[in-house]
Amino acid sequence: MDIWKTKKNLDLDKHYCGQIGPLILWFSRQFDEIHIAIKRLGDELVEDDVVSFASTNGNQQESLDWKRWVVGDNCNQISILPIMPDRPIVVRPEVPLKIPKDQEALFFVSIPVWVKIVVFNSGETILCEEPSIILSNIWFGDPMSGELCYSLRSRARRQIVDSEAKPHKAICPVRIQNVAQSQLDVNRFCVNVEYLKIYKGQNQLWTNEVHISFQGEDAASRIDYLQKSPEYEAVDSILSDAKTKWEKTLLKKSLGTFKLLASF
Repeated sequence: MDIWKTKKNLDLDKHYCGQIGPLILWFSRQFDEIHIAIKRLGDELVEDDVVSFASTNGNQQESLDWKRWVVGDNCNQISILPIMPDRPIVVRPEVPLKIPKDQEALFFVSIPVWVKIVVFNSGETILCEEPSIILSNIWFGDPMSGELCYSLRSRARRQIVDSEAKPHKAICPVRIQNVAQSQLDVNRFCVNVEYLKIYKGQNQLWTNEVHISFQGEDAASRIDYLQKSPEYEAVDSILSDAKTKWEKTLLKKSLGTFKLLASF
């Protein structure tokens, strides 16, 4: 069964287990409640291409930390959706890159998704949102005008790599254009993920493309989020809309011209 978006029935007094890469989710429906427990596997224990949902033996999950939601007697369906993290992400290229005046470079950024659990009664109710991977915090920008972000462990690549196709990651194409008079050194960049949609591709998840136009060291970059599906793989459908509707071009510092404070 496709774990994303498909409605799944939860029978009374049965246990179900879903896995999306390193994230394992357990579900149980008891009376008018739905119980959920989570666990994240270490890198050495997980097969990153695992994605599944099935009934399981409840006796094996007694030691888990279960959280409980009252949803009503007739609420017996859940849906699991991928969503973007709740903060911008900062990523470094696989190798530092220089972009001369009037040139551009395309990067592919692999972003670990969060998972949103929704139940259906008279409408839709969000129970929880959980990251598939816990990311490190990092401050991007100067102390006064910067922002708290997540730091990606994986690097931005210039080409799509098959090994990056993971069920818990969405590939975000980022195109950086240098329209300044000086050469641009790309050491890191920031992506405001709240403007990203998530699409289901043939082999992996995708987001819409981001365009960053570098105007110069002392000027804000122009940032646009294309409102169409990416063209690097056939796309079946939109799995989740952007958290914030895209309305106009952003003008902000998104390239690593600021000093990055220490991760914590």
